[in-house]
Amino acid sequence: MRFPKWLLSALACILWWGLFGFVAKLGSDKTPPALMQILFTIGMIPLVIAAFLRAGRRLETDRVGAGYGILNGLFSGIGAIAYFAAMGSGQASIVGPVTSLFPLITVVLSMLVLGEKLNRVQMAGVILGLTAVAILSA
Repeated sequence: MRFPKWLLSALACILWWGLFGFVAKLGSDKTPPALMQILFTIGMIPLVIAAFLRAGRRLETDRVGAGYGILNGLFSGIGAIAYFAAMGSGQASIVGPVTSLFPLITVVLSMLVLGEKLNRVQMAGVILGLTAVAILSA
């Protein structure tokens, strides 16, 4: 059976983000959210250097693409601070799954801004995701 190319990357993402969530809980129990974000950023430095070297020591020259990349980092950082705060005061077994529903925002924005459509099965998935938040936060 041949898997789509994106699936291996998506599975790797699940693994690494799952470890991220677990380690975030361990750190957030002992460290304030803003400091966790600083330490998170320091941990990213080796990856930034590796990506820069892999890209042939060139930065993106398309201003729009670069702007989206910077916004992505900004939004991700703000979200991480909120995530660390939630982990520091909540249970990892609940905070992790609830915050993992962030793609619902992507789905709504892609429908509103990009005009993408969901079929019935996909819409049922969105409804189940929202139901999961209600159940987990009860």
